[in-house]
Amino acid sequence: MPGVPKQPIVIIGGGISGLMAARTLVEAGEEQVVVLDKGRSGGGRLATRRIGDVAFDHGAQYFTVRTSEFMAYVEEWKKNGWVTEWFGAPHVRYRADGGMNRLTRHLAEPLDICVRVRVTSVEAEPNGWLLHWVSEEQEYVPQTYDEVMPEDIYDPGNKANIRARALIVTAPPPQALYLLKQGGVQVDEEQASKLRAVSYLPCLAALLTLDGPSAVPAPGYIRAKDPDEPVQLVVDNYQKGISAKPALTVYACGKWSRAHFAQADEDILRQLLQEAQVWRGGSAIVDAQLKRWRFSLAETVYPGRFAEVAHNAPLLVAGDSFISPKDEAQHARVESAVLSGIAAAKRLLELL
Repeated sequence: MPGVPKQPIVIIGGGISGLMAARTLVEAGEEQVVVLDKGRSGGGRLATRRIGDVAFDHGAQYFTVRTSEFMAYVEEWKKNGWVTEWFGAPHVRYRADGGMNRLTRHLAEPLDICVRVRVTSVEAEPNGWLLHWVSEEQEYVPQTYDEVMPEDIYDPGNKANIRARALIVTAPPPQALYLLKQGGVQVDEEQASKLRAVSYLPCLAALLTLDGPSAVPAPGYIRAKDPDEPVQLVVDNYQKGISAKPALTVYACGKWSRAHFAQADEDILRQLLQEAQVWRGGSAIVDAQLKRWRFSLAETVYPGRFAEVAHNAPLLVAGDSFISPKDEAQHARVESAVLSGIAAAKRLLELL
């Protein structure tokens, strides 16, 4: 009706997939686009932690480019001074100036983003969707989405919600399915089966501040040859150019992370420090912190750039684990997240 404002398009997840989806919609002329993210600043796996003069990239350390579509965006980012080449051939590894999270902050600047908001359920309405959420300031008991009983969910009440005329969910498929289940949304069994098949390895990462140089060789990146080696990757953030002081990010492999994920932080750190002590050189550890990634790397991927959930109103699921069968790499990465978000947004524009 004339004079009645449209309900917004809502995107759950402020990682690079959700941000690129939102930018695609806004650039196409959609004025009401809202991004919801449970983190403090969004960014998803493009994560950087800063503690004074110390900075750690502790999610994706870089990205590569395999498609001309993605390269067009990367060239623009390079011109803007957002990213630079780090190392590598034949596929150059790109890093974001100032830390990987800086790239997503640049991408988020023109968007309407609500952070520290955790969506708890998605309900279907005749002409759209009703999303319930809780903010960081409110009590919320469950810390993960898997194996959480419905009665454990904190009910924010009728006031803590937002209505959407269309929805793109860029949370990992296990979380996306959980949100739909909590709201009683029925997903076609064939589609649900494909989404359920997407599985992830966890990752435990130690963030170590040192009192001197590390033993990590230039350019500040060393990866184990054995994929089951407990310490899979070590990055020197000082050599990388994002930290003013020596700082290491130590990543455990998926197998080790899965076996130790339930342990206390101090126990995990003690074991990781022992495994990675060779890369400290003669420097002492000034501070040690732990980052847990429950959904780190997709072991199995969805065969397509997005999933479309049939309903009265558009709902698409996207993210780094949604990969075209024509993709030469066939593994989740920053590029697949970007391409998925863009493809989902373009499909949504066709449906509106």
